[in-house]
Amino acid sequence: MKIKVNYAELKSGPGYNHKRAEAEIEMDVNGDLSMTFDSLWQRAKAEVKRQLEDRPPVMEDVPF
Repeated sequence: MKIKVNYAELKSGPGYNHKRAEAEIEMDVNGDLSMTFDSLWQRAKAEVKRQLEDRPPVMEDVPF
């Protein structure tokens, strides 16, 4: 059986500074489905968190 885990976050900051990150993992499961899902869910959340931390803000102030 294959499972796919998707996770995304959108963070809004001051001055219309929005950050969006997403992660998708697909894997074949032969053993415990619940344990595999929990592991993939944590990996997807960690990847989204890493993406959000690495991105610098687009602009500090809105020019208008």
